[in-house]
Amino acid sequence: MSDKNLAENLITALRYEYKTYLEILKLAESKTDSLVKNDVEAIVAISEKERKMAEQTLKLNQAREQIIKALAQRLDKDYKTLTIAELRTLLKDPYSTQLNEIQTEMTELLRKLSARNEINKKLIENAIKFLDFNIQLLAGPDPASSTYGKGGLEVSSNNSRSMFDYKY
Repeated sequence: MSDKNLAENLITALRYEYKTYLEILKLAESKTDSLVKNDVEAIVAISEKERKMAEQTLKLNQAREQIIKALAQRLDKDYKTLTIAELRTLLKDPYSTQLNEIQTEMTELLRKLSARNEINKKLIENAIKFLDFNIQLLAGPDPASSTYGKGGLEVSSNNSRSMFDYKY
């Protein structure tokens, strides 16, 4: 396979990878909406789609790595240290221009995806804290109520029953 074909295959693989990450971003945005609405069924469905998309990105990543290995071998470069930026300088136009464009687009897309994932992470953490608070509220002891005995002195009552009746 020629350098030209390898460069075209690399650009094609990167474009597919970009499209896949774009779909993942759309899923992450939908997940944000579902988290805000507390739509558990939608969150589960989105998580399943995300899992499938992650598998797809893994396959695309492996294909891209194989192409880069072949290109590195052709260009007599070390595969493990060869970067897209370096490939841009080694390949001629239109490939270097296309690699520059896709790298710029991918960097921006991954920045957006990272920011959206951070928002979703915060929403999930807040939901967990809220659930934990409610569980503690339900499972904790009743607030102490004051009981007064003879002479107007406060008598403590040891009623530490929680909202849940459980036996050991």
